Amino acid sequence: MKISRLSLIDFELPFRTPLITARSSLNRRKGTVIFARTDDRFSGIGEISPLDGFSRESLPQARQSAQHVADYLGNAEVPADPEALAQVIGHLEDKLSAPPSVLFGFEMLLGDLAGKKADLSLSSWFSGNALTDVAVNAILTGSPEDIQRQLASKRARDFRVYKIKIDSGDIKLAIEKIKAVRDRVAHDVMIRLDLNRGLDFEEAVGLLKQTKEFGIEYVEEPLKEPTTQGLRALREKTGLRIALDETVGETDRFYDLLNSDACDVIVVKPMVVGGINKSIKLSKISAKQGIKTVITSTLESGIGVAACFHVAAMLGDHVLASGLDTLDLFQDSIINENLPIVCGHMNVPEGPGLGVTLKDSFIPPTV
Repeated sequence: MKISRLSLIDFELPFRTPLITARSSLNRRKGTVIFARTDDRFSGIGEISPLDGFSRESLPQARQSAQHVADYLGNAEVPADPEALAQVIGHLEDKLSAPPSVLFGFEMLLGDLAGKKADLSLSSWFSGNALTDVAVNAILTGSPEDIQRQLASKRARDFRVYKIKIDSGDIKLAIEKIKAVRDRVAHDVMIRLDLNRGLDFEEAVGLLKQTKEFGIEYVEEPLKEPTTQGLRALREKTGLRIALDETVGETDRFYDLLNSDACDVIVVKPMVVGGINKSIKLSKISAKQGIKTVITSTLESGIGVAACFHVAAMLGDHVLASGLDTLDLFQDSIINENLPIVCGHMNVPEGPGLGVTLKDSFIPPTV
């Protein structure tokens, strides 16, 4: 099976309401869809959506690189097995210097085509013992009142894990947010805190010491400066498990912390670290030290979220409830299928490959 046509389609997805991150306020998400057809009438998709402040490459840089890769892959054979796919992606990185988001985009595209050819889901094509469903954490942001409103709608889907974004050093406000959740969910429902590198050491200690009664599963990126000494001391003083997110994309620092027993969980964003195989490799390296993995989308469209689901499904017992509850943030997902979350789980999408297809309205007539 060979690629007969390959196109890059730019898109913009407006958020329902502006999304506040640790670095900025976002009104829309921009990215590029890779759309391919093969000589035996299969079609496949991938997504390239680097995120400012998280990805090392900008979208214009990724778009330029993607065009080079698209030109290179014209009339190329679709890999027949995961080992062949890994070789292709390695070549794109070594020979064409493709950045992480481009590697992930083309890896999901080629995996989508290969899965369709084999009539297997992407995760089953990669791994014979992939999960058929993945636990998902709900995301709660904003004021205590905002969180209460969000919680009211999310409880219908029976989430067993909630992740609260803490976006300031106001300890009283942070505790109000946590309490707003704990008072409204069952005692065995887990709560995660994401501090987005927002606090210095003393602020973090002051906040986290007051959270013991709330049953916190772990705290993500608590310190402005995540050092081995600081993270280990914070864990000792508070008794809380530490998760690394942004740090995972900072290769040298991450491995230093990993080898120094300074974290308990890693949050892996395939769009940031460079794709499916790299995400699995990071998880396996961490698992050897007893560290669990959370796979998280990077505010991608439905295409990227589906790909992240498949990555999580491949990890089996290594993966905790993953961060895939993001599509409700957008006015559109750009895919035809729904990716529903039921009883706190997302099931493998129906159909081979990624299991999702691009809406016709996003496909130019000439493609």
